[in-house]
Amino acid sequence: MAHEPSLAPEAGIGDSSSAGMARIRLVGLAVAIPCWAMLLTAWSLQPRTVGYGTAKQLGLPGCRVLTVSGYPCPTCGMTTSVAAAVRARPLEAWKAHPFGPILTAAVMLLAVTCTMQFATGWDILRRLRPSWLWALAAVIGVLAGWAWLLKAGVAEGKWPIG
Repeated sequence: MAHEPSLAPEAGIGDSSSAGMARIRLVGLAVAIPCWAMLLTAWSLQPRTVGYGTAKQLGLPGCRVLTVSGYPCPTCGMTTSVAAAVRARPLEAWKAHPFGPILTAAVMLLAVTCTMQFATGWDILRRLRPSWLWALAAVIGVLAGWAWLLKAGVAEGKWPIG
C-alpha cells in the first residue's frame, strides 16, 4: 500500500529549518493578504444590476472601451461578478461575467490555503505548483467569459449601448 507524504515540512516537503519555516509562513501570508483584501473589497461593494460599473464605487472611471464602442471590454462586469459571487448570488455573478464566480472560488480557496500555510508552516503552495499554466487558464477564462457576454448581450439587445 502506497503511503502519501504528509504536508508537514519534516516529511521532506519544504525546509524544516527555522529560517525555512519562516520563509514558508511569510510566503503564505504574502499571498493570503491580497486574496483576503480582494474578497473583503468585493464584499464592501454593491453589485450593479446592469452587470457592469460596480468598480465606480472604488473611485475608478467607467470602461472607456464600453463608452466609446458600446461594447464591453474583456473584463467589463468582472468587479460586479465578483461582488455578486462573494454574496453567494451565482446567477447574478454569471450574468455579469461568467469567469467571475470561477475567479472568486479560486481566490477564496487560495486565501484559505495560504492562511493555513501561514498558520501551520506547511508548504501547501509548493504542492499547487504555480506556473504560467495558471495564468494562461485565467486569460482563457476571461476571454471565454467575454465571448459569452458579447454573444448573449447582442442576442438580448444589451450591446451596443448608447
